[in-house]
Amino acid sequence: MDAQGHIWHIPQEPGAFARARDLTAAALGTWGWPSERVEVAVLLVSELVTNAHRHAGTDAWLHVEPLPDGVRIAVRDGSPEPLAQRTPGVATASGGFGLHLLDHLASGWGVDSRADGKRVWADVLGSPTDT
Repeated sequence: MDAQGHIWHIPQEPGAFARARDLTAAALGTWGWPSERVEVAVLLVSELVTNAHRHAGTDAWLHVEPLPDGVRIAVRDGSPEPLAQRTPGVATASGGFGLHLLDHLASGWGVDSRADGKRVWADVLGSPTDT
């Protein structure tokens, strides 16, 4: 396992979300992650990259980093605008689920402001918890 993890540039282009999901799944697979935990990490990657492209309006940089008890997924974008919690549009399928999914699926998450944008990160444990 690469102790530093992987960093990938995810430009705003067709197939970007699938590429981010595939890269994450492949990395976690080589680290021996169980498939049900890979699915959680991949879902969060998809949400974070989608938010960077849709709401920040910039390319994304995806970092998948091993932790002693899991993995940290971080997505950096080029917008200094803070995250905005939205009400999910269940009836209209208009989105708004990203931060809610982070609250429920990540063991912890946060936002780091940067001079060139922000970095949203989420930690996923390597095994399920009872919480």
